[in-house]
Amino acid sequence: MSRGDPLGAALFKDKNIGGIVLKHSKKLLAIILTVIMIVSAVTVAAVNVSAAAGDKIYCRASFAPNCYMWKKNTEENNQAWPGVKMTKVSGETDVYEYTVPDNKFNMIIFNNGSGDQTPDMDYPGGNKIYDYATRQWSDYSADPVPSISVSNEGGSFKDSVSVTITVTDATSAYYTIDGAGQKSFSSSATVTLGAGIAEGASVKLSVTATNSYGTVSKEYTYKKRTSGGGGGGGNTSGAIGGNYATNPNGGYGKRKTITVDGDKSDWDSSMLIAQGVANDDPRVYAHWSMHEIAIDDYAMYAAWDNNNLYVMYEMANVQDVVAPGEDFPLTQGNLWIYNLPVFMYIYTGDGEVTHNETAGGTLWDTGTTIDANSDHVIAYSTNASNGPFIYTANSNGKLEPDVLVTKGAQTGINIKWGNGKTLSGKLMGLTKAGTDNKREAGDCVDAELTDFYTAGHNAKMDMFYEISIPLKNLGISADDIESSGIGIMKVSTFGTSGMDCLPYDLSMADNAAKPYSKDSSTSAEKEDSDHITVPLARIGAAGSDVPTPVQPTNPPVQPTAPPVQPTDTPITPVGALLGDVDGDGIVTVFDATMIQRKIADLIAEALSLTVADVDRDNIITVFDATHIQRYLAGLSAPSGIGQPV
Repeated sequence: MSRGDPLGAALFKDKNIGGIVLKHSKKLLAIILTVIMIVSAVTVAAVNVSAAAGDKIYCRASFAPNCYMWKKNTEENNQAWPGVKMTKVSGETDVYEYTVPDNKFNMIIFNNGSGDQTPDMDYPGGNKIYDYATRQWSDYSADPVPSISVSNEGGSFKDSVSVTITVTDATSAYYTIDGAGQKSFSSSATVTLGAGIAEGASVKLSVTATNSYGTVSKEYTYKKRTSGGGGGGGNTSGAIGGNYATNPNGGYGKRKTITVDGDKSDWDSSMLIAQGVANDDPRVYAHWSMHEIAIDDYAMYAAWDNNNLYVMYEMANVQDVVAPGEDFPLTQGNLWIYNLPVFMYIYTGDGEVTHNETAGGTLWDTGTTIDANSDHVIAYSTNASNGPFIYTANSNGKLEPDVLVTKGAQTGINIKWGNGKTLSGKLMGLTKAGTDNKREAGDCVDAELTDFYTAGHNAKMDMFYEISIPLKNLGISADDIESSGIGIMKVSTFGTSGMDCLPYDLSMADNAAKPYSKDSSTSAEKEDSDHITVPLARIGAAGSDVPTPVQPTNPPVQPTAPPVQPTDTPITPVGALLGDVDGDGIVTVFDATMIQRKIADLIAEALSLTVADVDRDNIITVFDATHIQRYLAGLSAPSGIGQPV
């Protein structure tokens, strides 16, 4: 792993840019994704000064970091990447030091040597300490002011929450609950919070510790979730189906402790919660986009234990079979050399719901909105240099940084990656690409697929990511997962837009064959607005997304004679249009949504077979909805849609 990975360098097809990926950000063009860096920027020293030989520089981290220093705009460095391993400071539990060897260096990066690193930072001067959790510099003092830690740093809870407070280097300490009644303790104390408060209300824990060097105070806020658990819902269409699958075979993951180490041996097929298709990323629906890297989600798995939620997802890069003449995706295809945003939408039943909206638009300006309910979003980049961050829904339905982020505590999220064959041993998809090969968005739904491995594909090009997310930072427990379940969707992006997702939604490729406004040789899918309508995949339990209809107190009076049944249920009105399911006189996306909701049993009313069966196979299926969506996107669809029936 090298320093200074460019943000979204793969936006450009020029193969000469491929060499930029590994070194200096000074060579980068200004690209759309820089807005993401602004969103996730961290506080660094503002003044660029040169180091003095013998300067001491410090880093507070949960691991032994490396220190990489160099002279700006040159190749001169203190040691080849990832730099010099720092030494733990005697008497400190999480502080490491490095003695600067030369007076010429003025840039610095801290990193763990395997993908987690800070941005390029100006050297702040000697005797400064960088906090890896808060991403901030401050003056370093060897005098130990008190430190405060808690077992649960905030979030939501179901009935009550037990929190253990620990202080070190303190001569006195106390805590308050909602500011009332100081309770003194020595080194540790355990308190139970929220047992008597109303659902949706919050409780605040304040802790203060003092010694001769100073006083430290911290606050933590906990919110009581509303009842009902992670039932989910909100989606306006059913799952796609066909070769795609959401919770296939009734699989909701399983309880198991996973070691997040870039090795899939802990995972098995019973943990599958979402299945995609290989070679269905937006590039393949135009004959001119195969020079870019693939953003191709294939399958997602889930597990949990008492401490963590675990997610593993697989991604394909079948360039060697589909378009071997384009070199860049073959040589630069591993996504962890890029800084491309990834989002995981999670619904825990927190009580607040968002659809990926922030106070000023959508999260990280992706233009992606999602109908399904979510209350947390995990945001990070493919090389883990941005994030991971946790965003939560507030009472207005807007996303804001979780208390864990705003107060600088670590999210505790661990991300690792690797290459290799899929867990299922197969990689199914269509082996052609481009409009000249008659590829059209949505064509994988009911197609006969080929196993790319039997077609000669090298499995070493395929990727996977493992992620662990502390349950306490989602405000849930293992019991919540198993009794109520939670929902999840993963969205991969490129440019400023979604490119693929699990579970799959047709919006990921609806503008794939149109040219990108800034480069006509690439796809407009990098800049369109994506509105995701399908449900989240479930983990732990299916939830209760479909409400139970209220039964009348008194049954209706039965007629003495049965009513005459119409020949077409319901009666097709004169002048009805093929595909105009809701009868408003125009074919829109709401007609496709109405079909999907009917198939998913989310609506009770009958649909006219004459109007809704657009492919004329005498049955209303998800393919009729797909045909309407393709018609609206200007893609090939059965003739007659929008015309009188």
